[in-house]
Amino acid sequence: MSPRRLAAILSIATITGLAGCASHAYQPGYVNGTVSLQQALPLPPATTTVRVRLLDASGDVSSLLGEQTLEKPARFPLAFSLCYDKQAVKTGGRYVIQSQVYVDGELRLQNAQPVEAFKAEHPEVKVELIR
Repeated sequence: MSPRRLAAILSIATITGLAGCASHAYQPGYVNGTVSLQQALPLPPATTTVRVRLLDASGDVSSLLGEQTLEKPARFPLAFSLCYDKQAVKTGGRYVIQSQVYVDGELRLQNAQPVEAFKAEHPEVKVELIR
């Protein structure tokens, strides 16, 4: 096969592949809520980081759909907004919010029970001390 013919075939394949991707364009959706402490704890804002994730827990292994990291929170409850692709959410699936609080890079708090992401308009995630 000549180099020109090979280049033409590769170009057509690339254009066809890109057209297929365009039919599944990203459609942003948002889950907004708050992270609150189960019990009042003094956390040093300068070294505290909160990570909030939206997970697809439909299968045996959870997959990440959205994540937000909030650094140096001044106080709790702490508002979050998770952006995700609406096309990744399927009817009948199970979608949960997970939150973890790190102090000096060490995991200190997390939610013990999964919080359903789409059951309430404004979900509240309560984090508690790791034992």
